[in-house]
Amino acid sequence: MHTVGDAAEDPARERGSVRPYLDDLPLELWDSDEPAESGPGSPRRSWWRAVLPVAVALVLVGVFVAVLPSLDPSLDDGDSDLPGAAPGSDEPVPSLASIGDNRLLRSGTVLAEVRCELPELGSASERLHAFYTAELRCLERAWKPALNRAGVEFAPVAVDITDAPATACGELPPSGEATGLYCAEDATIYLPRTRTLDAFGLTREAHIATLAHEYGHHVQHLSGILAAANGQLNRYPAGSPPDRELGRRVELQANCFAGVFLASAAGRGSITDDLGHAAVDDFRNWVDSDTHGASETQRRWAARGFRHGDAGHCNTWQAPSEDVA
Repeated sequence: MHTVGDAAEDPARERGSVRPYLDDLPLELWDSDEPAESGPGSPRRSWWRAVLPVAVALVLVGVFVAVLPSLDPSLDDGDSDLPGAAPGSDEPVPSLASIGDNRLLRSGTVLAEVRCELPELGSASERLHAFYTAELRCLERAWKPALNRAGVEFAPVAVDITDAPATACGELPPSGEATGLYCAEDATIYLPRTRTLDAFGLTREAHIATLAHEYGHHVQHLSGILAAANGQLNRYPAGSPPDRELGRRVELQANCFAGVFLASAAGRGSITDDLGHAAVDDFRNWVDSDTHGASETQRRWAARGFRHGDAGHCNTWQAPSEDVA
């Protein structure tokens, strides 16, 4: 398996000042800054528990899941004595190591080269939706063959840009909490038009990078990575350091998956080499966050995927803690 030891030689180039973008995070945990209700082993709020592992990803500040110890002593990564770890459960919980052993993360998961023909980006609903839909079809053409080769059943996902969508994962958080989300329950990426334009304007690389990241969460869902991570949620109190670390592993992997896609598309069609590099660089515009990592860490994982073009190099689950900080 691969860790992030060679990230220093990434191809992403420094371009301009950093825009104050907000972080991405999963919907079902956007309010998990709240203290655990009754101690370390208490369940989290039931409204999102009913939809796990369905909702993930937003382009704003929030919270996700955590690094968890293994129940199998042979796989334990040494964190089993962390404060807040829940006592033994009747249900087997995947270890951090076993999540990293997912079949999609074995070396050789290279995406198909694709030529993306994207229409002109515009603020009108029809033009913005057409832009996202064209990129989505391109993401599918790149990812589907790789998923099939890895033995992962493919399923499509839609994109919805309405400002007040009715999602199967519940209401969107307030606009100050999230720009968009991925909901696996209805297989849809939600990027409400007003929120998205307020966050990104008409900066093409920002829109391209964001949708590719959200699609990365869809890939995590299809491959079972999200289900495995969500199976560990109650082992630590919400908002605790190990809880936040697992969330960073989820989000940084989605960045890396976005970089893998950009590698498959850059230099062909509408995504030129320069635009591909700019989209990779755009991840450094996502604010420093203990739920998603420092902005440079976020960019570094995207650049890693871009450099290698192989999902096997996106194994955040077997990376040391300092590489997901």
